[in-house]
Amino acid sequence: MFFIHPDFCETEKFQYLVIPKNASCTITKIIEETMNHSWVNRKNLDKVRWTVIRDPYERFISGLQYDLERHNINLDEINIDECFYANITNPVNGMKGNINHSSSQVPYLINTEINYYIDIKDLDIFLKMHFGKSLNINKTINKKELNIKKETVMKYLNLEYNLYNLILNSPFLWKWQQGKIF
Repeated sequence: MFFIHPDFCETEKFQYLVIPKNASCTITKIIEETMNHSWVNRKNLDKVRWTVIRDPYERFISGLQYDLERHNINLDEINIDECFYANITNPVNGMKGNINHSSSQVPYLINTEINYYIDIKDLDIFLKMHFGKSLNINKTINKKELNIKKETVMKYLNLEYNLYNLILNSPFLWKWQQGKIF
């Protein structure tokens, strides 16, 4: 596991914690189109802080597909086990998007004091309710199927699923019945 300095997209009303492969392109595009914002790597305890969480296996596969396509390589050319041992990327590579998109979402959540977690399955409703629109920027990408045995991946995702399930069963998980949070 590694630790990161989280990036928050901050507006007058909230701070959104960016986690790659958790619809972050869709969300930041909507924020950019509808609000004044800035990028910060500090918590503002006076504002609502929220982020999106995603099923760990689905997120891993999506991130791996993205990285393979982005770098134009095939699954058989890499060691799949290395995808789980991410290291901190230097800022230059990070700005270019050269990060391990299949790495754990857990380090992004450490010490961020999130007020609301939105499961990616509820994101469309959340975006419509809070921003009046939703975009599915990356859903149109035609991704080829990866030939990976699920058990090969699942052995690495225990911690990830423990936290994900804890959040799903916590009072911090946003549901549409709670209405707007900002």
